[in-house]
Amino acid sequence: MQSNSKLMERQSYQTSDITSLSGYIGRPMRTTGCILLYCIEGRAVAECNFTDVPFRRGNMAIIFSDTLFSMKRTSPDFKTRYFELSVALTDESTFTSAGAFFDWLYEHPVFDIPEERKQDVALWLSMMDWIEANTAGKYRNMMLRNQWHNFFLGIETVLKSRLTERDIKTISASRKLFNGFCKLLSENCRKYHEVKFYADKLCVTPYYLSRITHRIFSVSPKELIDRQIVMEIKSLLTTTELSVKEIADLYNFESSSYLGRYFRRHIGMTPSEYRDRYN
Repeated sequence: MQSNSKLMERQSYQTSDITSLSGYIGRPMRTTGCILLYCIEGRAVAECNFTDVPFRRGNMAIIFSDTLFSMKRTSPDFKTRYFELSVALTDESTFTSAGAFFDWLYEHPVFDIPEERKQDVALWLSMMDWIEANTAGKYRNMMLRNQWHNFFLGIETVLKSRLTERDIKTISASRKLFNGFCKLLSENCRKYHEVKFYADKLCVTPYYLSRITHRIFSVSPKELIDRQIVMEIKSLLTTTELSVKEIADLYNFESSSYLGRYFRRHIGMTPSEYRDRYN
């Protein structure tokens, strides 16, 4: 379902599916472009930037590359439409949208579609299905680009009153800094594990960053860094054939034994034991 490679990006602007997202429970949803989810049945709880958010029938989620997003649990009947847009399609579809709109989406990646607009979404999905079933090549890409461009303009129009009600400028400086920390963590947690790196990038002291994370989540920034790294390692252990050494190299641990001690400290078992238990 991933469309991150350059080859696939040349071949197709998007991937789409109807899915239960069972493979993403406890696993970060990563994209270089954009992922859109529209719940068509059931309910779930997602974790976005370390905050639990409900995801129910009629809700939409728009996830960009700098969003920390994973599913925590889903109901047995949960189903969602899944679209992943390439970097090129994301850029071509959103270039006319306002910056405040995307700031709002970063604060509210999961939101409800107004009841009177749900039929519009159904029509849009039907058109998307028609494009995928009946077009190919440059015509398909052109129609997808236009369809997604209109989609983002439409969503911005529908949600405009919510932007007015809580303009992005009213978001506290603390929350903005925390959002910046989450963005940096999404992009850099494989290579950088220390608080100082993130504090320096945010132009604050590690002490001040610690005050912010304690104020919002009552935990230290180091705990949040470790939490994200452990979640991603758990995902790799259960969804890939990468060896522990390869994972250690990928996440910039000095050795597989060091990764083993780190993982055991947080999970209570070694990476191999975790893989054997949950595979």
